[in-house]
Amino acid sequence: MALPFLAFGITAGAVPATAQDWRGGTGRLEGKVLDPEGKPVSGAMVKLELPGKGGTELKTDKKGKWAILGLMSGQWYIDIQAEGFLPRSLSATVRQEMRVPPVEIKLEKATPKGPPPEVLAAIDSAEKAYQAGRYAEARAEYEKVLALAPSLKDRVHQQIGFSYIQEKQFDKGLEYLMKVLEAEPANTQIRAFAVQAAFEGGMPDKGRELLAGMDESKIDNPDVFFNIGVNLVNSGAAEEAIRYFGKAVERDPAYVDGYYHRGLAYLQLGRSAECRADFQKVVELSPDSAQGQLARKALEQVQ
Repeated sequence: MALPFLAFGITAGAVPATAQDWRGGTGRLEGKVLDPEGKPVSGAMVKLELPGKGGTELKTDKKGKWAILGLMSGQWYIDIQAEGFLPRSLSATVRQEMRVPPVEIKLEKATPKGPPPEVLAAIDSAEKAYQAGRYAEARAEYEKVLALAPSLKDRVHQQIGFSYIQEKQFDKGLEYLMKVLEAEPANTQIRAFAVQAAFEGGMPDKGRELLAGMDESKIDNPDVFFNIGVNLVNSGAAEEAIRYFGKAVERDPAYVDGYYHRGLAYLQLGRSAECRADFQKVVELSPDSAQGQLARKALEQVQ
């Protein structure tokens, strides 16, 4: 074994137990700790004990290796623990005149523990109340979840926000969705809901502020852009709305509602040529639908 590696084993942060009789020999142990894919596990705790003689502990290096010198002969017990993995225990016989082969251990991933039963019960009650439209009751149950499991706050704040939006209390709903965005500013889905809540709650400036921070490249669903467009039209911003209706039909070239409402926005702005082009597209895509019939009538009147 190369000397530098032995030096690591000696200076790897060993913390001796009270009994020191395990020291003073010429035995040595070394090993390597790996994850299920064979990658090194850095910082794993390796505890070594010689029954009745005491022991020590050290951590693996960046390559998952550990080593220690100066061990007395005997049956040594080795316990290995690392965050996110199941612990492992094994033993190795140390003899002064013999070199123990390196101990290579693969750890298994620990199965994440689910929430305790009382948290699951509160979540179940909250979800059932929400689905039944009992939003005030749902919020009370979600508050119980928050008290029992603060780590679930982002999910809880999201659902409380949605419950207020269902009741058209957009200002309160936006308040809770903003809490989620504070923790997850890149959450495009929640940001889109927050934009809609701001516009529908009569807060267009806040809606535009939220839109400015949205990464539109991450949005695949044309409904998101369509809803933004509708809210902009309703707030008197037809020109801005056209861009979002356009993004909706870019995502789905057969998105009839996108063409239809963009056509209406063009009509509102007096842009007849663009209006006719969109209404014609509606007729081509869905001639027998309500939008198709209305578009056909509009084409007879728009010059």
